[in-house]
Amino acid sequence: MLTTEGSRKPLGRFAFLRAVKFAFATGLGFLIAEAVLILGVIALYHTWTVPGFSESPTVLGLDALALGVGSTAAFLVNERVTVTKKDSRTSASWPVRWVKYQLAKLLGNILIVVIQLALLAAVSLSPIYGSIVGAIRSYPVTYAVSMVFVWRLHPLRE
Repeated sequence: MLTTEGSRKPLGRFAFLRAVKFAFATGLGFLIAEAVLILGVIALYHTWTVPGFSESPTVLGLDALALGVGSTAAFLVNERVTVTKKDSRTSASWPVRWVKYQLAKLLGNILIVVIQLALLAAVSLSPIYGSIVGAIRSYPVTYAVSMVFVWRLHPLRE
């Protein structure tokens, strides 16, 4: 939005708070996904580490389960805390918003898994740590796509 002088308006207080709440919800969902991933790695390999890149198909299956559970938890928190009914500009029902959120998160989750597997192949970094790096890198994309696609809000405006 342009002011009368032609410069852009700074990020509004409510937009900033929404981004912080979304980060909290995403972080909570990530912790849940990470717990599922850790438990899965320990259950399958009896250690924190994966033997090598040859195990990546198993890791992908574990990632799919973990990220699905974590993103559902994040959606529920976002629905309750981040984007209230009065904020949202969509008339879509809860199940439709959930499906849209899963699709929006899919983009971020693909980024997480690509970074995770690249770090596993390049430096033998455990998927547990690789997913942390991937989650940090994918947050801005996930936030912007979710706000626009799911709740029809501009990510930086009030």
